[in-house]
Amino acid sequence: MKSFERETEMTMRRFPKHATPVLILAAILASGAPPGGAPAAQTSRLNLLLITVDTLRADRLGCYGSRLVSTPAIDGLAARGVLFTRAFSQASTTLPAHTTILLGTAPPHHGVHDNSNFVVRPEMLTLAEHLKAAGYATGAFIGAFPLDARFGLDQGFDVYDDRLDRGEDRPGEGGERRAEAVWTSARTWLERQKGPWFLWVHFWDPHDPYAAPEPFLSRYADRPYDGEVAYTDSVVGRLRRHLADKGLDKRTCVVLTGDHGESMGEHGERTHGFLAYNTTIRIPLVISSPGLEGRRVANNVSHMDIFPTLCDILGLRRPEGLQGISLLSSMKGGRLPSRPIYFESLSPYYNMGWAPIQGSIRESEKFIDSPLPELYDLESDFNETRNLADSRALSRSRETLRDLVGRLSSGGADRSAQAPDRQTLERLRSLGYVANVPSAARKKFGPEDDVKTLLPHHNRAMTGLDLFKEGKPREAEEALREVISAGKAVSTAYINLAFIYRSQGRMEDSAAVLRSGLEALPETYALYSQYLTALYTAGRFEDAVRLFEDGRMRQADLDPVIWNFAGLAHWKMGNDAKAGEYFERSLALDRKFAVPHCNLGNLRYFSFRKSQDPEELRAAVSSYRKALALDPAYGAAHLGLGVALFVGGDTDASIPSLESALKHDPGLHEALYFLGLNHLRRGEREKACGYFIRHSQTPAFDLLSPAERSRVAEIIAECRKTPGP
Repeated sequence: MKSFERETEMTMRRFPKHATPVLILAAILASGAPPGGAPAAQTSRLNLLLITVDTLRADRLGCYGSRLVSTPAIDGLAARGVLFTRAFSQASTTLPAHTTILLGTAPPHHGVHDNSNFVVRPEMLTLAEHLKAAGYATGAFIGAFPLDARFGLDQGFDVYDDRLDRGEDRPGEGGERRAEAVWTSARTWLERQKGPWFLWVHFWDPHDPYAAPEPFLSRYADRPYDGEVAYTDSVVGRLRRHLADKGLDKRTCVVLTGDHGESMGEHGERTHGFLAYNTTIRIPLVISSPGLEGRRVANNVSHMDIFPTLCDILGLRRPEGLQGISLLSSMKGGRLPSRPIYFESLSPYYNMGWAPIQGSIRESEKFIDSPLPELYDLESDFNETRNLADSRALSRSRETLRDLVGRLSSGGADRSAQAPDRQTLERLRSLGYVANVPSAARKKFGPEDDVKTLLPHHNRAMTGLDLFKEGKPREAEEALREVISAGKAVSTAYINLAFIYRSQGRMEDSAAVLRSGLEALPETYALYSQYLTALYTAGRFEDAVRLFEDGRMRQADLDPVIWNFAGLAHWKMGNDAKAGEYFERSLALDRKFAVPHCNLGNLRYFSFRKSQDPEELRAAVSSYRKALALDPAYGAAHLGLGVALFVGGDTDASIPSLESALKHDPGLHEALYFLGLNHLRRGEREKACGYFIRHSQTPAFDLLSPAERSRVAEIIAECRKTPGP
């Protein structure tokens, strides 16, 4: 019933409110999914397996001519299926590429251009919704956070397994899980299916940082990316063997593709997401289906073509609005019509304020539009080493691209934009993405704003951070000062240098660097937010409040982290009421943000210390518990709760809270003091003495009042004179 209600809701969203029930019912019937049941012919339908491998270069697969990596599973799939030698992604990052695959429309239409600032709109029809309406069970199993359900690609899936916190992630990583864990979950779902099914598995592993499990780690010790590819292929092999063992391979269409590639340093790009050369937008595409012979297709094709192709293979109607073409005729030996293929790379535009990159591929000509335009003949120069833009007029190429974008665009594309929340930004950054709240949009760009101009300086700034992590602070500072002195619009250099100074305890220097960065790049929100944070950390509370309240950055109104820091600054200045107001505002923006809950607990606890009002103490305990419900490993909240419970007389509950504080953050030495007091209250002097001795050996001991220090010293002396039982 729940899945039917969901499908009915999604169907209703796509029809005008004034549509009559008869028309709506007719549309549902035409989709092949009568209310209350699947089509009668469902038992003869092919199943569909979609495998997307993140960051997979086609030229690392044996079926594409590679001799670097052993990929027998994917090669075997290609041998029995159709391999497209010139397949292209429409985007160089994960979410927009997968959105194009599952919607069959280009980024100018669906409006998803980056991982952090967009969401798939509910009214958009996904491949999963279309197949579900035709009677398919639908399941998706995701390998990393950029495809979390919050971004909207869960539409139409009965099961959308994006759980990445079950102990199966890579050690030290919080936003991904290995291919093996993805397949284990998917297999459990698959074994329960009785009728036709659509299964999507997303393998993240070839994504940076590269850390394949053994034996692939050792086997490819000098080529870690290739080790990840080989490992992923081994899991694809397990998946294929399962299908064969269950007899499912004879009635399952399998599609394998990458979302984008990886530059590996080519064209000056370390990984992906900045430029749009074939290193990142060329992708593997293999389609294997019963009844189709193996062959190779040399036509230019794209992600947009997968949806309509699958409709034809599975015998389903093609929904209106798809922008790709069916590739089935070419899979049977026919020819495809010539048409331009659109692509873009807009992450630097949205996250760093650099010039946008858009382009088109038609026949052998590839045009990259930017302040420093590029034109390549892919027939003779597929690796894009000879820019022909200076020797050919570009008016026709620009007109082709302009017309293409116009045809692909939709009036509602801008509704896909959304302000990223705090957790989204934190998790994307943990995966290595440059993810920021967008700065004010710019319209005009010059050569100085071109990604090709700025990327070498960004790379140098990242090298500076690497040097610091390698224990070379002087070389790191020199590298970052070099970038800053070049006067380029590279906020990364200021941010990384400020981080180094903060790590060294040079808080004023950190704030000064960020101030100069904000003066040089006044519209960059990342510099603004970090500068305000640095002012607070340096103890310049009035300056932090003044910066926040001058209203220069409207994005700050929607940033719970900045409201929290502004609240802390007010509290340090003695403005308790304003601090509480700001903490509440932070929570209104993000109810899952544990830090302001803890800060409200601290504020209420100290208010109790002044007033002795028991309601304030109860409110403090409540706030600490809310923080811990959101983040059970939050040491400071455990400490606050333990202290509040002790003061309230609940010794039995206080002790485990204080022990948890030390477990999650051994540096919270104050917990030792209160553990000593708790055990002293219970008459357990020996235990109390042990905690007091440990506390007296930490810097926190000096923070006690003279009377408290004297009392602790007396207790320790008495314990040492009195032998234990």
